[in-house]
Amino acid sequence: MNGGGGAASGGALAFGVTGGTCVVTVVGAALGGALGTSITNAYLSEDKSFSIELFRDGPGIPVLVARGWLTENSNEWSEAMQAVERRYPDSPVYRVHWGSKEQKALAALALKGSGGGAAGAGAFAVGRKASKSAAKKVPFLGGALAVAEVAKNPWHTAVVRADKTGVLLASILARTEIDRCILVGHSLGGRVMITAAETLGTDPDAPRIQTLHTLGAAEGKKGDWRPLNDAVEDAVHNYYSANDKVLEIAYRTAQVGDKAIGRYGFGTAFPKIHDHEVTDRVGGHTEYFGSVTLR
Repeated sequence: MNGGGGAASGGALAFGVTGGTCVVTVVGAALGGALGTSITNAYLSEDKSFSIELFRDGPGIPVLVARGWLTENSNEWSEAMQAVERRYPDSPVYRVHWGSKEQKALAALALKGSGGGAAGAGAFAVGRKASKSAAKKVPFLGGALAVAEVAKNPWHTAVVRADKTGVLLASILARTEIDRCILVGHSLGGRVMITAAETLGTDPDAPRIQTLHTLGAAEGKKGDWRPLNDAVEDAVHNYYSANDKVLEIAYRTAQVGDKAIGRYGFGTAFPKIHDHEVTDRVGGHTEYFGSVTLR
């Protein structure tokens, strides 16, 4: 069922975002103290689009879902919600909205680079159809990103926003009454959830991450994933596709050759981190939720 605010009944998650103020139940963890308040206030003054919306209530472990570039501005949440509901039928489910301005700027660059212009950028915001159109023109976006100044590059701005959002989300969760939760993230939303998990892992009093699902995650491969491995109780499930041209071309161009885990996998031996190649089912960056069954 759809929920209108941010607080679930039964004490699942005691928070909401209203009028630029984050309302939480303080439990005294480091992230939930003065540092957490500072992080929250600073972020919310920058990102007016941030909100945590209750989609469906339930008695189980809370699930938070964040989407990313090419999907966040779409009104079409149904595939993501259906995938989560199938996997966690008894859990309260929350939708995390974030970075609207940064992601619109990135989308506008994609359509400008492909010849869409201002009219195309406006069309992009209406939903998934335009998102798929932009995704098909990724080679043009790669060229646009290659010539953009780093300081003004909307990709880098969106990446920074995703990282800040992850820290904010960790701060909020640290000040709730829950003891564990499940995180699900697609694209830059996957980056948000990885950052949130690693941040929560630094505080022994913060809620634990039961499971983390990342789909087509816009996060680079790196050598040491121990902090993420240690931050989860059960597992990290990473779904990646060789057909993801957004990550293959746009991500690698913007990140100067870095490879995304959503395209190549983590490739790590840490026991809680599991890669699942879904190339045979996922034909592009916007197709994960409709094609993948969460583990």
